[in-house]
Amino acid sequence: MLAGPYRLVRFLMFIGYLTLLVGCADTLDQAEEIKLSDLDPINIGNSKRNTQTEDTKEKSFDTSSPSHGDSKLYNILLVIADDLGIDALSIYDVSNDTAATPTLESLADNGITFTEAWATPMCTTTRATLLTGQFGFHSGVTYVPAPLSNDAMTLQAYLSDHLSANFSQAVFGKWHVGGGSPALDHPQQFGIPHYAGNLAGNLESYFDWALVINGEQKNVSDYHTTKITDLAIDWIHAQTTPWFAWVAYSAPHTPWHRPPEALHQQALLDSSDDKETNPKSYYKAAIEAMDTEIGRLVNSLPSEQKDNTLIIFLGDNGSPRAVIDTAVFPREHGKKSIYEGGIRVPFIVAGNPVAQPGRASDALINTVDLFATIGEIQGLSLSNYEDSQSLAKHILQGADAPRTLNYAEFEINQTTSWATRNDRYKFIAFPDGSEALFDLAFDVREETNLIDATELQSIITELKNYGLAIRTQRDSASTSSDISNIAFTNLSPNCEDYKGSYGATVKDIATDKSYSSTLSISSDDTHCMFTSNSIPNHDFNDGNRVFPNTVAEVTETFRIKKAPSLAQVPTPLSLQVDNAILLNGVKVDVLAAGCYGIGNGKVGCNDMRIPWRNDPMHAANGFNVDTNNAHTQPDGAYHYHGPPNKLYSSSPLTASGVIGFAADGFPIYGPYFEDNGEIKLARSSYRLKSGSRPGGPNGDYDGQFRDDYEYINGLGDLDDCNGMTLNGQYGYYVTAEFPYILGCFSGTPDPSFNKH
Repeated sequence: MLAGPYRLVRFLMFIGYLTLLVGCADTLDQAEEIKLSDLDPINIGNSKRNTQTEDTKEKSFDTSSPSHGDSKLYNILLVIADDLGIDALSIYDVSNDTAATPTLESLADNGITFTEAWATPMCTTTRATLLTGQFGFHSGVTYVPAPLSNDAMTLQAYLSDHLSANFSQAVFGKWHVGGGSPALDHPQQFGIPHYAGNLAGNLESYFDWALVINGEQKNVSDYHTTKITDLAIDWIHAQTTPWFAWVAYSAPHTPWHRPPEALHQQALLDSSDDKETNPKSYYKAAIEAMDTEIGRLVNSLPSEQKDNTLIIFLGDNGSPRAVIDTAVFPREHGKKSIYEGGIRVPFIVAGNPVAQPGRASDALINTVDLFATIGEIQGLSLSNYEDSQSLAKHILQGADAPRTLNYAEFEINQTTSWATRNDRYKFIAFPDGSEALFDLAFDVREETNLIDATELQSIITELKNYGLAIRTQRDSASTSSDISNIAFTNLSPNCEDYKGSYGATVKDIATDKSYSSTLSISSDDTHCMFTSNSIPNHDFNDGNRVFPNTVAEVTETFRIKKAPSLAQVPTPLSLQVDNAILLNGVKVDVLAAGCYGIGNGKVGCNDMRIPWRNDPMHAANGFNVDTNNAHTQPDGAYHYHGPPNKLYSSSPLTASGVIGFAADGFPIYGPYFEDNGEIKLARSSYRLKSGSRPGGPNGDYDGQFRDDYEYINGLGDLDDCNGMTLNGQYGYYVTAEFPYILGCFSGTPDPSFNKH
């Protein structure tokens, strides 16, 4: 999508992915810890971005709940630039007209440069996403200067509630989420223990402005960028515990000005005429001054803290139209627009904790994701929170990022534009009802509208439905059919017959916490689309042992073929492909990355050819499933390993209805079927082998491993994939015995089921 080295990086990363087998999300390999030298953004050596060295190793990451002692917590330095697009920085290699930013270059060398990060197109709306982990439609902050509701849970308040007292937090600089006239103590109303900065939006002067410190205001004449840096340095040096410092510069936002000469390299006249006719030079000077002060801030960190500090840098929206590089983005696609020039922003994460430093990542990320990311980095079970999806494992381990679809919105003049995207295509809904689709791989300027392309209609529908699901998520109780504790009885094998919006209110029994599930089923000419937040329609976590990972809303979209066909050769199950999506919005993933003799027995056997794979349904393997034969993945997604018994009736008097659809499009029925007027219980054609295992694990065949079973054609009603054709319709059937739901795919799985 971007020119120069980043296109090469994407190709190399793709080739690298082809050589690796993705492990099941139930478990994560732990890697060795990396030790970086002290971070010195001004004096670090040659760039290491886009390279890997032999001594680059993944940082191990403890996903268990920490004791919250000092040794378990990181220092977090979050730096926010105002009005800074990717076209203004050389690290993105898309422009020849950039500011000199050696500090940011060095941070990129010692961290991850994200090339596909989305914010909103203005500052207030983006800052609200950072504070709440919610898209504007859900937080209410959709325009400027929208005030953040007093009921909002902020990141700082959440951390204070869930971490020990041995953790300090402060916010410095621009606030601008209090509306047009914020109260002097507005930050403190949202759990900010220490605030020092400018509450309102624009500065009238960088050299004459109102500084508010914990509700007290005074006018200062210090250069704003320098003063905010001084305040942050003084506070950090006073801390004796791990800390979280949010440092929000007003730079390089207007007014155009001439920073102190020592902070930049631009030749400026500092006259009104020059600022009007030459704004780009003043814009770059403000960026360079900020870069210099960020360097001073990072270099001021006490040496004993540097190894434990994670530095996050981002822009809050794209470059202003007056200074945007029109060789990269059209002028009208800058700040305040939903186009890439308005919402694609710089995003760097650096420091010793980062795995594989010097890399570029084309992962889809959103500014909402920092809420869950920072929480999980600090050891909380927070892989998801509201709309936020954690990047902690991507940053600290080099694991895949969780987001497969992205969303952005903005309201101006009481009209709203919104956009969604996958890894290639971007959909935009405009206020006048018109729509657009752009291929960002070849058209980052968004100049060729593909909305009428016949071959792309399924992608358009998927992206549109994802956005609509987000924009109706909080209204599910009034707009959706309630499927709480429903047993499905419809026998239709046609996915279109299940279209609609559905919701349920359920409870995590172990934690006594309530959840709301949402599911939207729509269709186009060839597919049905299932968009769900992964919460089931029944109570859960009621097993003998509590889930190791907290249940979270994980929004995913799966496509089901309306007219599936049998393949000549079945497709084996794989750790890289989810198996099915059920009518309550929960997916099926019957395999697990656990094998005898590999690692600790529960990680590492990503190669499907490795024998003696654990069966998650066998008690000896300790997969902690609840009474629904399900549990959670590390990202919080609830999923079934065995019979989803709450979804069908156990009565032998009627045939079981469809409970969902496999990844190849064929329906999945409950356990009973009608044969010539007789109701029968579907029988698997697998059986336990007799005798003892030859080699490998000792003992008799008892079902602990999938290899303990053998398929005997004609032994039961079902084939080796656990399906059969009845009255001309092929389908899979739930069985109490192995393989429970699916043994393989009789058709070809849709790519939407590929794990990311």
